[in-house]
Amino acid sequence: MKKYTYILATALGLSVLTSCEDRLEVAPTTQVEADVAVTDFNSLDKAALGVYSALQSEDYYGFRYNIYHEIYSDNMQFVGTFTTDAEAARRALTASNLQIENFWGTIYLVINRANTVISQAERLVTAGTITAEQRDAISGEMHFLRALAYFDLVKVFGGVPLELNATSGLPDIQYLARSSEQEVYSQIITDLATAENMLSLVEVGDPRRASSLAATALLARVYLQNGNNAEAQAKASQVIESGAFSLMPTFASVFTTEGSGNSESIFEIDFTPNDQNSLGSATNPNTPGQKFYVSEDTYNVLQASAANGDSRFAATVRIEGSANRRRLLKYEDAVNNADNVIVIRLAEMYLIRAEAAVRQTANGGDNILPVSPQVLSDINAIRTRAGLRPLLVLTNRAALDEILLQRRLEFVGEGLRFMDLRRYNRTCEVLGFCDAQAFRNLWPIPLQQIEINPNLEKNEGY
Repeated sequence: MKKYTYILATALGLSVLTSCEDRLEVAPTTQVEADVAVTDFNSLDKAALGVYSALQSEDYYGFRYNIYHEIYSDNMQFVGTFTTDAEAARRALTASNLQIENFWGTIYLVINRANTVISQAERLVTAGTITAEQRDAISGEMHFLRALAYFDLVKVFGGVPLELNATSGLPDIQYLARSSEQEVYSQIITDLATAENMLSLVEVGDPRRASSLAATALLARVYLQNGNNAEAQAKASQVIESGAFSLMPTFASVFTTEGSGNSESIFEIDFTPNDQNSLGSATNPNTPGQKFYVSEDTYNVLQASAANGDSRFAATVRIEGSANRRRLLKYEDAVNNADNVIVIRLAEMYLIRAEAAVRQTANGGDNILPVSPQVLSDINAIRTRAGLRPLLVLTNRAALDEILLQRRLEFVGEGLRFMDLRRYNRTCEVLGFCDAQAFRNLWPIPLQQIEINPNLEKNEGY
């Protein structure tokens, strides 16, 4: 199928609080002033595509960000010599880990580009160059992407600096202190509500660009992780009941169909042979380089479920290579490395709605009561698509365990496992983050950032 290619806007080159001073050039030769480069809707749209382009970085969704969530949890393992990756796999990250620094800098680059496009959209509409509707279409996408970026920061670093203004050079850098975790969540929710509203008149079409329902779906995920279960349930229901998405007929087809042809994909990031990620080659034992494989424990869980008819085992992992490695199959294109990366899909909405509903009732004696028919139906929607028999009854306590299991079977390699274990308070039991090691529930604030920004405090324990 025809791919949708993101265009890197030359106007948007600087990140906030980047890793080292040589990155903070006042006037890099590859960029021009945003006011000069962005003059009409067409150039504004190209600038917006530059924000999507930053998501493709190997230091973000193009490779290691999601993978680190998997190897830092129990879903995947690392085989290689890179110290940065080995620290994550041992769950012994240090503040001097350069990969953690790269995550920070790349995600703030996304934020700064989004801030720049938002400000340029306002400038153009004030000047009468574009309409309010055109501004909303672009600015709504930028609020969604900024919210996604801040959520990807807060869920691993805790509170971070909230930069909501565009930075174009050294004089603009404010060296902000960290906002609290709740302040960051509040800004994420505000941005997503803004995106919902601004994009409400834009037709939901290609998942490679943000939509109003993509903002609603991300809100469901954010509310669930932040403990607002009533809102998480409501937002997940809104996405499901919109009728804009449907589960793909088979689990395997979710990862072989891209763009608008994938009825389950709510938001995905596009890659092409000319604009590659590294996921296919990094999970393939037949290509050189550092490798990331499905863990033995996850393999056994998938295999046990396959004995009951679960098709996800065969579609997720295969023993391959001379060393019998457990290869992840969701990103199987090791030649072109052009598999799209799905960030949010409908299957998660069913499990979010079920979990949020149970968490509102599963306390005290309610734990032993049966779940509602809706919860059972949502869980069974995922089970039956996978080839498992539907469950006929579950207590609230058993339902939470079943939902966690289904999330593990469903989302291997998609970067959700560590977040799930934290939400379920299972990181002590599963990852060993008990007592003196509990600080490892957050990643370290990069040492390079602390050295640059005198107002930035480190995370406890690092």
